[in-house]
Order: sequence, then structure tokens, then C-alpha cells
Amino acid sequence: MGALIPFLDRVVAHFARRAAGIGLVATALLGGCSSPSGTSFLPPDAPTQLDPGPADYQALVGTELNKMNRAFMGPIEVSPPRRTRLAQPGDWMVCVRTIMKERPAYIAMFIREGRVVDRRLAVLMDECPQAQYQLLQGP
Repeated sequence: MGALIPFLDRVVAHFARRAAGIGLVATALLGGCSSPSGTSFLPPDAPTQLDPGPADYQALVGTELNKMNRAFMGPIEVSPPRRTRLAQPGDWMVCVRTIMKERPAYIAMFIREGRVVDRRLAVLMDECPQAQYQLLQGP
């Protein structure tokens, strides 16, 4: 038993040195990922928006709303266009805010190549309740 303890000490010391070496290599390789000035492999949280979006978005929204039953809708407000994210269809989206059955309602409309390609009740990822709105211009 006396010879076993020095052997175990050497084995433990050997693995401790290897683990420390692996830790240093991992730190060196991954350290750049968290550096504020380093290259990031993750997409940015909010894409930079240089293109102002479709200029005629109010007319597009108005045309699309005319296809719906507007008799039960209150005043209609529209958010400025913003780029779509993740699984949202189209290139641009606008939020529509109105009142339906005496409750606030949000509709997300998705625009690509100058036309509305999809619309639906807004979901959490659309962030419509946080958007800024203006009254819909025109009929």
C-alpha cells in the first residue's frame, strides 16, 4: 500500500498539469469571443438600419386593411417600417394598432418588394405594443 500512494500522487499531478494546459488553451481561444473589440461570431442584437424602408408603406397598409372587415375597428394607427427578424416573413414589417371589440388589437404586416406578403395578429416577437405609432393617412 505504501508504494501505491506515491504512484497516485504522480498520476494526479500529471492530470492536473494537463487540465491546466487545456484550460489555458481554451481561455486563449475563447477569450476573443467576449472581447468588445474582438470579432464576434454571433449576429448583432439589433441590425443596423440604413435603408429607411418602403416610402409608401402607409398606402400598402391601407390597401391591405381594405381587404379586411374594418366595420369593427376603431381608429387605425401604423408604426414606421422596420427590418424583419428571424422567422418573420418579408423584408420589412409594420405594426397596426386599433380597437376591436373594445380592446386594443395589434396586427403585424410584412412587406417585400413593394407589397404586403403576409399579415397576422401580432405575436410577442413582433414587439408591437412597444412601437411608436401615427394615424393612418388616407382612406
